[in-house]
Amino acid sequence: MRQFLSILIFSTLFILPGISSAQYLCVNDKSEKKGAQNQDINKSMDAARDPLTRAFLRYRNSLAPARVCAASDYAPGIKNDIYNLGAILAQGTKVKQIKKDCIEASLQREPGNQGYSCDGDTKKKFENAGASMPCLNQKTVDFLHFAVNQAISCMSTGRVPIDPRIVLKKFNNETAFNFYLAYSGGKGIGQLTSDPVNEIAGYYKGKKFVEGNGFHILESLMDSSNPACTPFKEILREDLKSPPPSPGSPKNYCDWIRPGDGIARNLIYSMGYYVHVRDNIIKPSVERRSTKFASNSETLNYLTLAAYGPDGPAGAKALIDRLRLNNNMSAAEVKNKIIKANAYVRQTEEKFAEELLPVMKQNITDADKRGDTCVQ
Repeated sequence: MRQFLSILIFSTLFILPGISSAQYLCVNDKSEKKGAQNQDINKSMDAARDPLTRAFLRYRNSLAPARVCAASDYAPGIKNDIYNLGAILAQGTKVKQIKKDCIEASLQREPGNQGYSCDGDTKKKFENAGASMPCLNQKTVDFLHFAVNQAISCMSTGRVPIDPRIVLKKFNNETAFNFYLAYSGGKGIGQLTSDPVNEIAGYYKGKKFVEGNGFHILESLMDSSNPACTPFKEILREDLKSPPPSPGSPKNYCDWIRPGDGIARNLIYSMGYYVHVRDNIIKPSVERRSTKFASNSETLNYLTLAAYGPDGPAGAKALIDRLRLNNNMSAAEVKNKIIKANAYVRQTEEKFAEELLPVMKQNITDADKRGDTCVQ
């Protein structure tokens, strides 16, 4: 009985609000105006057998009595067991999640660029437009929703939680959740480059290993008792011994973009770098000017976003100096100044308010613009 109640509560809190009432052939092309037809990404999803995909399939299979989707949508032979649902529920209630409807709304955007499908480590390039654009089925989008929220929960452990609204806005700006995009400027859902990965995992300079300034991010991941971290720990365990394949090399693209372990790796390093910049670079810089804003999560989040502009963290620190933060300023005033002063932050806000939200509703409120209605 206790196990049944855990499943029922878990389903109510985490699944039911995110279930789409309508089923679409291409969830990222609901209007069918894009003409998406490419099935390679879905095939790659079906072939994935990494720890995060297995966790997802167990999680989805636990919902079988509710008949959320047809059994044919998922790989056969998956055991109908429970993946620490009670423990995940206990941890998950502490961190808000991004609603699936909002991820699906972002997927309706057309970010263009070039993408890659992967058969193992073998990549195949395609243009992310027209008939060559991937037609993402419900299973692939459900996995994406699951993976993003598991990563948020995991990487929030033992620190100030990651704000899911910021994750939603950043990924919407960078890729519109088109996790398969890759080019010289960035790879995967978080548009990673080699520098952030090196900052976390470290790198070799000749034969000498240089430990990353954010290496503690990986160490805390491996020490975490949060069940949401378990699949990521299995995937990234070797990164404690040796740095992962560099995302800067085209031969390694699949390690950062393929469904399953590629998405998992990209999410952990993207969010890991975010909390590293927020907690170890931005917050100390703010503290030197204002104790008030050093504890204001919204201010820290927006200044951290500014660090993703072309001038990087150094540009965000320079912005902090220009803002002349002091305890007499209001949080709203500071936020508006950051948006006005930093093109990347301004673009992130505009793409969310002007391109994502109109897909979902007509009368857009201030709460919508903050992202409040996209989290639960």
